[in-house]
Amino acid sequence: MKKKISLFKKFTFAVIIGESLIVIPMLILTLGKSVNLKCQRIEPNHVNCQQQVSHLYGLWSNAPTPFRLTGVEVEEYVFKEDLPEGTYINLQTHNQEEKLYFYGSNLKTALADKERLETLLTNTGQSSLEITVTDTYFSALNFLATLVGLNIMIVFSVAFFSLITLIMFMVMVVTVSHFSRKTK
Repeated sequence: MKKKISLFKKFTFAVIIGESLIVIPMLILTLGKSVNLKCQRIEPNHVNCQQQVSHLYGLWSNAPTPFRLTGVEVEEYVFKEDLPEGTYINLQTHNQEEKLYFYGSNLKTALADKERLETLLTNTGQSSLEITVTDTYFSALNFLATLVGLNIMIVFSVAFFSLITLIMFMVMVVTVSHFSRKTK
């Protein structure tokens, strides 16, 4: 009996250490992510933008990606493929590509940024614009909730598989004992 408890403790310890090696770096990357969008109107209805994604609170950044902006939409997703729940600004580009910006539950800020981008597109007001969208603590909590949900599913799947295996073993033992009595 003591070996089973020791094995269980070792397994639990290995799972906790393994998940920590995955979760802690993911939290650091999730909390420290921001997207900087710079747009400049070249002529009426011609707006060039570039986005730069920064990680680790600006210590590491991707190269700026240029594109031509053609439209702006705000969308709220409860569930869409691999996107977390929340509000997004969807930027349409000249080559039909879409770029999403996550605003979490901050619909008011997303609508204000949409209005600023539409004003730039329609040639009224200023000729350039810069928007920085940072991930919030809520997006990290959303990530943690998803991770906890996955862990619960894995634990219950293992428990369910173990229960099914135990039931199959019991049925096999009962069947073998039943047939062994009949042959005697």
